[in-house]
Amino acid sequence: MNAPQSLRKHRWNKRRPIIENRLGVLHGDIGFFPLEKEFETPKTFQSGFLVCKDVLSRFTYVSILKKNRDAKSMVKAFEDVFKQFEIQNKGLTVVSLAFDQERSVMSNIVQNFLEKNQVEFIPFSNTSSKAKMAEGEINIIRSAMSRVRFNKEQRWWHLLRPAVNSLNRQPIVVHNQYLLQPNGNYYTPSNVTSENLNHFRQQLQKAVPAYFFNQFMLNPDLIKYAFKVGDLVRQKLVASSSAVIGEKRSDKALGNKIFQIVKLLGYVSKTLSPEPLYLVENIKNRNEKEAFDEDEIALTRNE
Repeated sequence: MNAPQSLRKHRWNKRRPIIENRLGVLHGDIGFFPLEKEFETPKTFQSGFLVCKDVLSRFTYVSILKKNRDAKSMVKAFEDVFKQFEIQNKGLTVVSLAFDQERSVMSNIVQNFLEKNQVEFIPFSNTSSKAKMAEGEINIIRSAMSRVRFNKEQRWWHLLRPAVNSLNRQPIVVHNQYLLQPNGNYYTPSNVTSENLNHFRQQLQKAVPAYFFNQFMLNPDLIKYAFKVGDLVRQKLVASSSAVIGEKRSDKALGNKIFQIVKLLGYVSKTLSPEPLYLVENIKNRNEKEAFDEDEIALTRNE
């Protein structure tokens, strides 16, 4: 499910579920280690590492970027990740890749590589108030590395694989429930395969029924909307809380881009309640489309 961030945390159960029924739908991002005493970061390893997480199985794939982060280096890293995926999921290939609009990933070289491998590319934008699966995984990986660290090892590239392997062997917990295999053992990302995929999906939908019900469209006439088609809106950025003059308050800023609502939809939240969803387009670039919850946008005007 989408994880809560700083906007209206008390509504986290109303968030839109991330629905996927296939293995091979990946969320990607790039992780870094800052130049600090805790870990060595020589020039060769200052480009960070590629992280791709399977939406359905929660399996994490990583590949270290060496020397630079240009398009050719990204292609090599994606080749490594795709090979890992095929080893983990025999007979299957990567279906799609969702990624922030990183310049090297948006390059013709990388896009042609993905097209050649029949991988659908889904660029992310305007996600400052939304959960990002791979970005969250990077923070989890950093924490796991501190647990597997031995003899004050400072070369983070030696710790990356053991940390990720340990995460892939941890039981999957959804809605505070463990998912059980037919033999009674807990499901972990590493043992979700094409052979037990149907059973895994059944256990997932049993733990969170919204995973099943959110596959169906809702009639917009049954949902109350605060905005209408044609309205101009801006995205609310992540709220920042601060104590000022002895009084704690939260300030919400708005993004610079202006969007126009083009369609009203609805979805089933984690608590099985119907929630409004707005499909929008950037008025300066109609190819830039987004889907926002009601609490993520505010009315504005074209200035």
